[in-house]
Amino acid sequence: MKRTGLISILGWLVLAGLAAPAWAKHGPKVTEFSTPTPNSLAEGVDVARDGSIWYCETLAGRLVLQRPDRGVVEYPVPNGGQPNTLKIGQDGIWFTDQINNAIGVLHPETGEVVEYRVPSGAQPTFIELGPDGSVWFPEPNGVARMDPQGHFTEWQIALEKTTDGSHIEEISLDPAGRVWFAEKNYAGQPGPDGTNTVRRLDPVTNVISEYRVPTLGGTPAGVLANADGTVWVTEFFGNAVALLDPSAAPHNDLTVTPLSGASAGQSTAGSHLRAGGGPRVAATPVVPRLTPVTPSRTPGWIEYPIPLANANAGDLRVDPSGRVWFEEDAGQIGVLDPVALTITEYPLPTQGNGYYNIEIDHHGRIWITEAGYFAPPSKVAVLEP
Repeated sequence: MKRTGLISILGWLVLAGLAAPAWAKHGPKVTEFSTPTPNSLAEGVDVARDGSIWYCETLAGRLVLQRPDRGVVEYPVPNGGQPNTLKIGQDGIWFTDQINNAIGVLHPETGEVVEYRVPSGAQPTFIELGPDGSVWFPEPNGVARMDPQGHFTEWQIALEKTTDGSHIEEISLDPAGRVWFAEKNYAGQPGPDGTNTVRRLDPVTNVISEYRVPTLGGTPAGVLANADGTVWVTEFFGNAVALLDPSAAPHNDLTVTPLSGASAGQSTAGSHLRAGGGPRVAATPVVPRLTPVTPSRTPGWIEYPIPLANANAGDLRVDPSGRVWFEEDAGQIGVLDPVALTITEYPLPTQGNGYYNIEIDHHGRIWITEAGYFAPPSKVAVLEP
């Protein structure tokens, strides 16, 4: 190699190093932050454009803003409410209230909270925001939408399992405006006791299409619709991340008659409980494990086995490069590279803490809530891979 070429390459590497984020130069690490209110059951994290994060303190009945400088503000949910998950919208922070059976929106500038009770009285859990300003959420046995005028439409279904805590958990909107949702059964296991069904609702025709995961009793948990029409699914007991091609997979269709009703918003004057510097825990270096995986294929499905046994995968996100990040209740964050056919797993410093939701920020860092249900205190953590 010519000397000039070598110098050019070395110069490029130096520049690349200077351009890389500081945390990327020191290997993977996880930083954990205790919640402002201890033992508050952290859930439902989302990331704002300015780098702030929002999450729920469910048992404390508060929404939390953590700024990039680690300052925190807590906003109380009125009427003894308990927020479950949240999403950052154009007009505020939308959340589900599982005590008051309501959809709420917080206006951070004033602290005002407006809640809309679900007409049927069903308990909302997860939440998604539609491009038209509508709010979608799952109910224990169905899915529902609240339009910008406060009008609710609810589609209720017969669950595959009626015992052992079977319920609808995560939902995802596809580009055509259809809603994907999974039926999860915490008390099941692979085989006849587990659940199998991923569903898609067309709100225009009221048709629900049902797709069964390839592994019997795989128990779908996380669901994420892609721009190309495919859908990523985590199998909680099937120990796999699966890609569904709806155009090729067998399915059954049924038509449901929705319930309709309106709800007047109840406004509560703004307040916040605490503002100040947030606690910080020193970053913990972690050693990831990269494992080649061999996918299995059935009509319309590709299943990628998770290396860790009994990983109990749940919530998932896709990064700009097409890699699939997912949380493992067993205490890890995993990432599937479907091109390289590898899964890399990053252990979390606090094990057995109850992990619910993840999100990717614009730096490529992975945020996760640690509920603290099994190993107090509650925390939020960020993985810098």
